[in-house]
Amino acid sequence: MIYIITGPSGVGKNTIIEAMSTDLDFYFSVSHTTRPQRDGEVEGKDYYFITDKEFKSLVEDGLMIEFEKYGGFYYGTSKKEVLNESNIILLDLEVNGATKLLSQNSDYIGIFIDIDDKELINRLKHRGHDEHFISKRMDLASLQREKKSHYQYHVDNVDINTSVNQILDIIYSLEESWLNHLLKNCLKKHLEDLR
Repeated sequence: MIYIITGPSGVGKNTIIEAMSTDLDFYFSVSHTTRPQRDGEVEGKDYYFITDKEFKSLVEDGLMIEFEKYGGFYYGTSKKEVLNESNIILLDLEVNGATKLLSQNSDYIGIFIDIDDKELINRLKHRGHDEHFISKRMDLASLQREKKSHYQYHVDNVDINTSVNQILDIIYSLEESWLNHLLKNCLKKHLEDLR
């Protein structure tokens, strides 16, 4: 199954996904971006860092399932990333791209992560952003929250461990339901073949 995790910048998506990796075997879909690589980021793990020209070529060749321009840079997911053989694929996407992808793929599962405004402002300040940047991000967060209803699941990230456990519970429950459905259909087919 494919799970899309999204929410405003600074709500803890990356931290949650990293924490989930100790309890869940999943493939993390690595996005492409045209933004500069930050200190500590690893090519092919955090993002595929490419030029504008390379990004536009991927789009023109039909190799991207979604892409958005965000903060002056392109971000997108290649088709190759979601064709992985893993049972569980996680995508960490910007809200607009995630919403579009969910609307086009009814079998994808959307999880919207959020925090209250006061905590979001504190996190953005902690990242070293100035008041002007924070004001723009808060306006954007308000717009992104308007799309929350498009997601099947909502998690308020008050505490990282609680949030991780809530998302793991969602995934385990859906995976169990999917397996039960699959087994039921296989058994039904087997019984029909015996007749």
